[in-house]
Amino acid sequence: MLTTRIRELLLQTRDDARKNGINAEFLLHRERSSLIRLGNSAIALSTAEDLTRLDISVQDGRRVANISLTGDITSFEQVKSALTRTVEKCRYAPEKEYDPIFGVVEEPVDDETGYDPALENISPQKKAELCARVVKTIKPGGDYDFSGSWSTGATEIYYISTANDHEAYRRLTDGKLVLVLKHQTKKWELSAERTQKKVDEFHAEEIITELERLLPIYENNPGYRTSIGPQRVIFGPQAIAQLVSLCLWGGFFGRMWEEGRAFTAKNKIGDKIFSEQITIVDDPQNPLVFQMPFDFIGKRRRPFLLVEKGVFTGLTYDSHTAAKYKKSPTGHDLHNWDVVFTTGSGPADLESALALVENALYIPHLHYIHMPDPTRGIFTGSSRFNAILVKDGKFTAPLFSSRITDAIPNLFNNVIAISSIAVSQNESSTYERRQPEAFAVPSWLICDNVRISDVAESF
Repeated sequence: MLTTRIRELLLQTRDDARKNGINAEFLLHRERSSLIRLGNSAIALSTAEDLTRLDISVQDGRRVANISLTGDITSFEQVKSALTRTVEKCRYAPEKEYDPIFGVVEEPVDDETGYDPALENISPQKKAELCARVVKTIKPGGDYDFSGSWSTGATEIYYISTANDHEAYRRLTDGKLVLVLKHQTKKWELSAERTQKKVDEFHAEEIITELERLLPIYENNPGYRTSIGPQRVIFGPQAIAQLVSLCLWGGFFGRMWEEGRAFTAKNKIGDKIFSEQITIVDDPQNPLVFQMPFDFIGKRRRPFLLVEKGVFTGLTYDSHTAAKYKKSPTGHDLHNWDVVFTTGSGPADLESALALVENALYIPHLHYIHMPDPTRGIFTGSSRFNAILVKDGKFTAPLFSSRITDAIPNLFNNVIAISSIAVSQNESSTYERRQPEAFAVPSWLICDNVRISDVAESF
């Protein structure tokens, strides 16, 4: 919980700034993060950090300046001094070519619904015990090695500005576990991933079962080298989340669209751009995401449609882009969205999906993925973990590394079926500030005519 002392210091500084005619915004970010990393089937690193950062922004007409403090907030004089330096910096800042949008907390927010103290304080020992249980159960069965990481933590965000007396506060916990099993001589890799919002949301036995289900396919069959050209592909949750992330950046960022660099730049709102099975929404009310209730200019975040049944319905505008192009901000002055790729009417379980698809490539993970040409939505990425050939509705052989190079519009216009159940896919980065992000995506997605551009002769 935000301490009364820090809150009062920030409110005192805000009120003093307002009294002196200063337009100022204050964003406090505090994180408690804990990480263990596995290497050679053992704990290779265990680290923790407790960091407080305060961002101060001052606006004077078309001039804007920012300062960030990293460290404990100790006194009014400390914060006032930082504000004074920001004011001085603003005095010499170049004028922007447009009128910047000043932050206003639209309505008071005090949200701790996503906070679990047990997850914030989970010990490295408890994490190590779960990982050890998986390693000790599976490792004796073959020439295997384990690696991976498990990050957990709590994040507090507090935002105020001199525009009014409203305050916006949010505290949440999150966790992401990635365990990778690698065969040391055959070089194939299997991965198990988990997203956490509460401390006991998964157990070692679930991960063991998941890996043991895949091991016979990889151990008992030679690797399969597929052919170059269009193929039917079943994507899993991590791959879907990666594709949606590229789709957002390449098609629905207002700045990309305004500059003509988005693959939607030649489209207008209301155009049909994808299969009618595709609906994408930034939805902070969905229970599978981390549900960020406000952005960093104080705008209340609510469901924001981007694509509805294949129809182009929205573009996202952060305050800088909105000001430049005379649009309204859409609640996207932040990095951690709450994206939902809506489920379909297909069967829930993967086994039924395999029977439906008959022959395909199962690619649940995409790696080294990027978009070399966003104007056409062209992306590229390689299969890696858990990729399998599907023949006659059954998993039959592990898939050698295969690269997809295709266009997002082509992919999302060739949808065959979508799972009827959604899962949480954690896309949080462990770099820079802790900014939990999860996508709600279907458990599988089947697409036809996916272009395989390169295949290897190994994993």
